[in-house]
Amino acid sequence: MPFLFSGSMPLRRKILLSNLLIVLLALVIFMVSIQRIVFNQTLERTTASSQQEVKLVKQSMETVFQSVQNFTKFVLINQDTQKLLSSDTGTGNDVAALKSIYNTLAAMLVTEPNIDSVIIESLSGNLYYTSNLTGVTRESLGIYPKAEIDAARGGAVWADSLTPAFLSGMKHKNMISVGRVIKSMEKGTPLGYIYVNIDERTLARLYHNEQNPESATLVINRYGRIVSANEATRVNQPVPEESLTNWVKSVSQGTRTQEVDGDRYLVSMQSLAPYDWKVVQLVTISELTYGYWKIALLLAGFGLISILSAVLLSILFARRLTRPLSQLSEVIVEVGSGNLERRAAADSEDEVGRLGATFNEMVERIQGLMVQVETEERTKRMLELRLLYSQIKPHFLYNTLDTIRAMAVMSGAKDISKMLKALGEFYRISLSNGQELITVAQEQKHLESYLYIQQIRFPKLNYRIWIEPGLESCLVPTMLLQPLVENAIHHGIRGMADGGWCEITCEAETTNGQRRLCFTVCDNGKGMSEEQQQMIWSGHDSAERYSFGLRNIQDRIRLRFGGAYGISLTSEPGQGVEVKLRLPLLLQTNEQEEGTVRL
Repeated sequence: MPFLFSGSMPLRRKILLSNLLIVLLALVIFMVSIQRIVFNQTLERTTASSQQEVKLVKQSMETVFQSVQNFTKFVLINQDTQKLLSSDTGTGNDVAALKSIYNTLAAMLVTEPNIDSVIIESLSGNLYYTSNLTGVTRESLGIYPKAEIDAARGGAVWADSLTPAFLSGMKHKNMISVGRVIKSMEKGTPLGYIYVNIDERTLARLYHNEQNPESATLVINRYGRIVSANEATRVNQPVPEESLTNWVKSVSQGTRTQEVDGDRYLVSMQSLAPYDWKVVQLVTISELTYGYWKIALLLAGFGLISILSAVLLSILFARRLTRPLSQLSEVIVEVGSGNLERRAAADSEDEVGRLGATFNEMVERIQGLMVQVETEERTKRMLELRLLYSQIKPHFLYNTLDTIRAMAVMSGAKDISKMLKALGEFYRISLSNGQELITVAQEQKHLESYLYIQQIRFPKLNYRIWIEPGLESCLVPTMLLQPLVENAIHHGIRGMADGGWCEITCEAETTNGQRRLCFTVCDNGKGMSEEQQQMIWSGHDSAERYSFGLRNIQDRIRLRFGGAYGISLTSEPGQGVEVKLRLPLLLQTNEQEEGTVRL
């Protein structure tokens, strides 16, 4: 459920959907559990009931078969039957014996209603049968298994799925029959055969269930054919499912679920010994679940009521729970927009209330930090400006004034005018009308004014200023190069016989795909050792006079532009000093008058 945790969905809707999903999941689990419990209980009860019913059918059929066998014994020992079959030569039968045997056969039908008809066959081929039969011939008796009957030597042999050619009650019927050999009571020799027929429909009445017409009861022989069934169309047909046939042949009794002709059935089975038959009852699973619709409707109604209740309660709870969070969110948005005077409601003791109180404390601390940062920024600006002004050395001013005074005595007013102009230009650019950034062209003019004055003091001083074309309009902080040139003159080349040489260049370079401005100030003075260079950056007192200007410039650059920019110094004794000053390449814009620059 990733959509529940997406950032675009409101919290109130997330809570509502979460509650609905929880209720729905609980209802589904509850309904499925109840359904499975009810189904399993019903299946267990139906299985036990089906087994009991099959067992009763089995016992009823065994009782019927045993009763029919007993009646066959009665015929076997009947004196009239013995006498008639013993003297049967095909002609001249005893009329009294004939009448007696027919009376006996009729009595069997009256006494045992499960018997449909009886046939007695003498060895000579004479036939004696009950009056309800017609069309009985010796050929029609070929359906009876005489070989098995002879092999039984007087024992009962049951034959199933018989469809005789003769009629019973003027109808063709499916018969289940028992046959015996009739033996002489005196000699023990065979006298003939007796066949007792049972109408298959008579057996079907034993297990026909009008209250459950969907269930099927089958009597299956050892060959997998249906001997009897509550549906007459199934008789003499094979079992419709091979797997069911295999199961019926492999076990003596049991219960299982089985798919037959596309429907699912609960199958119960009992063996019908000693006839090698099986009594099978099939109950459709759909019949077992017929009552589930009521349960399902009841559960659906319960679920619908629960869902509606959950929706209403979720809306109320979600609104009540998320209102403080919504208010806090509005406050956070306003504070983020710059309104630091806004405060969140923190009148509760729960997590939301504590969060609001903590947020208010955070906003107050932010306000305090902003005031502190603003104050520190003003202080830094003031210190920076003071440091800038401190670069105007008093001794330089005094020496310049002494030089002007000497020139006033020694020469004409033209040189004095030039020097005063250079001095005025120097101070004008140094102060820069309070601006922090000036163009490279202005910085160049500032250096030229400074070097002109220094060249008057030191006539042998030589210098060169070169600016890469196109960089004149770039912006740099004021008073960056003059201290470097001053260090080069006073600590490097002052006192040299030829006056020394100082070169100032400006060019653009590219590092890591970013363009930078690089100033180089080099001289051919006495240079510095490695130890002296380390002392400059360590702030040692012995190097304070030389290092103060360098460290001041380094601090100003890194304060404004970061640690990626600043001064790098290389020097060897007697080889002069080379100082590289790297700055971001800032281009002047049309809004320069308003102090706006762009990278």
